[in-house]
Amino acid sequence: MMPRTAFISGPLDAPDEYFDTHYRARIDQAIRDGDNFVMGPVAGIDTMALQYLLAHPDGVLPRRITVYMAHFEYQTVARRKSFEALGVNVREVGDVHTTTGMRDAKMTEESDYDVLRYRSESEAKEWYGSAWWPRVSNTEMNERRRKGVWSREYTLGGSVREEGEREEHEESEKETSTKSKRFKRVFGLK
Repeated sequence: MMPRTAFISGPLDAPDEYFDTHYRARIDQAIRDGDNFVMGPVAGIDTMALQYLLAHPDGVLPRRITVYMAHFEYQTVARRKSFEALGVNVREVGDVHTTTGMRDAKMTEESDYDVLRYRSESEAKEWYGSAWWPRVSNTEMNERRRKGVWSREYTLGGSVREEGEREEHEESEKETSTKSKRFKRVFGLK
């Protein structure tokens, strides 16, 4: 079987326990499967995953790892060279107008599956306290893009789900979609 490519993404401010709980086992499985890895150049899960892969006892070759950098990130020479010094592939995405979201979209396009998790609404409220605000994180957008959904519309309650909750989540999405259509029809919205 040909190796696949895993796109690793997650919160910028995740503690080590978050990585250990939600990423380690999935990354270990991808390593056993001989898969390749792509990630961004940012703090948090991306950095933890890169360090984990390079220090892994099974010896993940740096050439199996590619760090994608938006043009503005790539222009920071010291930062780019720090990745190159690790022996990993470094890929520049776009031009001066390229955003981190566009960079992430490129990684989705050039990978086969995601290793990601984002905080549920209740987890985010607890983590951020009074600084919490309803939003769709870049990590959640990565998941949405993989499913062919490009909307950044926030869904009350968030859309995070754990393994085994797929059917319940899909049923909830159908119900939400029906309510949304009814609301738009009642208020004359398109």
